[in-house]
Amino acid sequence: MHGRSDAGVRLPGLDGSNPLGVLAALGLLRVVDGRAQTSARDRPRLEWVDDGYWQPVIYGAGGFDRVSEAVVEDRDTWSDDPAFLLAYDESGESLIDPRVAGGKVVRDLKPSPSAMHQFHDRIAAAAERGGLSPVEWLATRRSMDTAAAFGSEVVQDNNGRTKPLALHFTAGQQSFLDAAAKLQQGITADHVREALLGPWTGSSKLPSMSWDSTITRMYALRATDPSGEKRGSTPGADWLAFIGLGVLLVVPRGRRLVTAGVRGGWKDGEFSWPMWSVPLSLPVVRALLLTPTLPRLPAAERAARGIATVFSSAIMRYDPGGYGGFSPARVE
Repeated sequence: MHGRSDAGVRLPGLDGSNPLGVLAALGLLRVVDGRAQTSARDRPRLEWVDDGYWQPVIYGAGGFDRVSEAVVEDRDTWSDDPAFLLAYDESGESLIDPRVAGGKVVRDLKPSPSAMHQFHDRIAAAAERGGLSPVEWLATRRSMDTAAAFGSEVVQDNNGRTKPLALHFTAGQQSFLDAAAKLQQGITADHVREALLGPWTGSSKLPSMSWDSTITRMYALRATDPSGEKRGSTPGADWLAFIGLGVLLVVPRGRRLVTAGVRGGWKDGEFSWPMWSVPLSLPVVRALLLTPTLPRLPAAERAARGIATVFSSAIMRYDPGGYGGFSPARVE
């Protein structure tokens, strides 16, 4: 399939001006791409259309029911995914299997550098094992891409722990992978439908990964500390956005950890992403997200890459607690 050989499925629930919407669209493309490769079908493509706001359209993945069913079926495969099972003891030194562990288990992205190195080595070793079927190889590749997006032991935070990707916004009593695990266990077909078609009600009590730029809870902008407040979420979107992280490249650069699309420091960073107006497959989208100096790209170069516009959201963090979030997006 090339271009628009099918009608495509428009997904009005995912607003491209919201980081949560674009990350969820990347996660959805990753889900349907994996299923297409498993079935030896042409790879699906995604584009964004401006209909008052930017909405994604998926081509080559079947109708809406097929797309939403793919998300629900894919959800179940994560229970035993090695990347999803990253967990460690309170010291951060020893990896633990959360499926069989008793006592305190930390499911975050900040183990000791040695434990993170061991975690990455285990997944790499699985990829190097011979005799993998195409389906097994695709599952292993998914694990590698996901684990690589979590962070790198080459760069440490101020406590000597592994530095996580720039979009790590959870803190306090809610750890990153614990929240993701609760989403994976709790989302339903109705949650997926709400995420993809809208409207988002924000009524679920499942965790939020804090990527929704329409919900600002930053202490600096409030009279009281919002960390203890209960808030609703859109769990289908949060779950897909978690999967979407595996599309981003996260690499060490000197003493810093660089996340694709993010420039600036840990507390003053900015996330930028493009809206592309031609159908692109997952490998091309990965490459597009690595476009250097995306917000400052000249109009002619944007057009050559199929980029219609670029959005940016500031990354905001506050103490105490280290919680994070996005500011409302602006057009670059």
